[in-house]
Amino acid sequence: MQQIKHSLVKRRNIGLVILLIIALLGYFIDRYAPFAPPGYISPEWRKPFVYFLITYKVIELGIFYLLFYRKHYIRLIEAQFDISFLEKFTKNAKRFFFLVPQGSIVFGFLSYKLSGEIVYLWLFLTIAFLTLILVNPNKLKEN
Repeated sequence: MQQIKHSLVKRRNIGLVILLIIALLGYFIDRYAPFAPPGYISPEWRKPFVYFLITYKVIELGIFYLLFYRKHYIRLIEAQFDISFLEKFTKNAKRFFFLVPQGSIVFGFLSYKLSGEIVYLWLFLTIAFLTLILVNPNKLKEN
C-alpha cells in the first residue's frame, strides 16, 4: 500500500506542476500574444457557452471523484485486503489524477479561446488544482 501511495502522490504532484506551468504559460501568451474571440460565434453566445463549460466541469469532477476515486476507495476499505480491489482502486486513481488536469486544461483553453479572457483558463486550472489538493493519497488508510 505504501508503494501505491507513493505512486499516486507522485502523479498528483506532477499534475499540480503541470497546472502551474500551464497557468504561467497562459499568462505569457495572454500578455504577449493574446487570443481574439472567434468571429464565427456570435458574441451573445460566447459567454453562455463558457458558463456551460464551467458547469459541466464542476459536475464532471463530482462524478469523477465519486466514481473513479471515492467509490473504489470505500470498497477497498470495506473489504478485507483483496488484491483485485486494490488493483481496481489503483487503476481508477491513476485515471483520476490524469483526467482532472487534462480535462481542465482543455476546457480552460476552449474558454480562453471563446472569450479572449485569461481569467477563464485560470478558473479551470484553479478548479483542477483544488480538486487535486483535496484528493490526497497520503490520507489512504493502511489495511
